[in-house]
Amino acid sequence: MGTKMKPGKALDEVVSELEQLADEIKVKLHLANMDAKSTWNEKLEPRLFEARKHAKEASDASRKSIEEAVEAFRTFSRSL
Repeated sequence: MGTKMKPGKALDEVVSELEQLADEIKVKLHLANMDAKSTWNEKLEPRLFEARKHAKEASDASRKSIEEAVEAFRTFSRSL
């Protein structure tokens, strides 16, 4: 599953997907081990905050950053 946005897909939809993935990860982390929690807290959750910030700026670089965050969240979610 790639992270490229489909033409015409609103940035709000991508951020919404990112938020949904974050919620799913948080539920899984409730039962996860400390290593997974550390990965979330130190590496992934900060990316969520960055993605939210970039979404407001909505430049091409911002879109790329958000797409990369979505892929990182998907990968982490699958590993749980």
